[in-house]
Amino acid sequence: MILSLLQQHREPGPLLKAVVGVPSAVSPSTGLASLSPHLAIPSDRPLAVLLAQALPCPVVVENDVNLAAYAEATLGKGRNRDSLAFVAFGTGVGMGLVVGGMLFRGQHGRAGELGLLPLGANPHQTAPYARAGLFEDQVDSPAVRSLYGDGTLPVAEIFARATAGDAQAAAVIETLAKSASVGIASVQALFDPALIVLGGGIGSRREFVSAVTRHVSVLLPFATQIEATGVGPEAGMLGALMLGLNDLASIENLGQREVVQ
Repeated sequence: MILSLLQQHREPGPLLKAVVGVPSAVSPSTGLASLSPHLAIPSDRPLAVLLAQALPCPVVVENDVNLAAYAEATLGKGRNRDSLAFVAFGTGVGMGLVVGGMLFRGQHGRAGELGLLPLGANPHQTAPYARAGLFEDQVDSPAVRSLYGDGTLPVAEIFARATAGDAQAAAVIETLAKSASVGIASVQALFDPALIVLGGGIGSRREFVSAVTRHVSVLLPFATQIEATGVGPEAGMLGALMLGLNDLASIENLGQREVVQ
């Protein structure tokens, strides 16, 4: 796809960098990806290296929710904030942390793997049988669908029915928000970000944000600022763009300093 776009658009000049978002933890030191149940990424070879073999530029591979968080921090609700946690609720759940304008990835790139929170009455017994993670199993799309009817209705339709006054659908959203609030309260207690932004197909819904905020207020003895995304569904793409531009600007500034020295 990238090579095809280059063929179509020759005038802007050479391709300087490609940034790719993947639903996986990406190690900052090795570039190896892990924890990607929905995508078969090689665990023994960095995806960036494999892609760079076929592209005329350096490649950066980053967690997709990290990129969405970076977009929110640079273009959305996190502008002029020192810290931000972006939590995406949708097919699964993921989180990106931006502190001081920089992505916080952790030692192995696993910072923000919120779905793995060991929640529940007996996590030691249930964790080995989790579908994706003990917290994610409570708040992902399959979990939401299982709470309504025969479990086959799309999540968007459940929200639509709740808005239309369906009492069972409204109860499902309330249960989902209550479960999600435990993870959000954990994030606030552990990292104390200036702002928590919710995104994704579920997290960006205003009624969900409102319900989560209400339930979090019961769990914590202080206020937590929670808002819906200000960037929208293109957050991952825009975050990739902003991260690539920031990297290029850093390289250019470094080169200018070397010339001056």
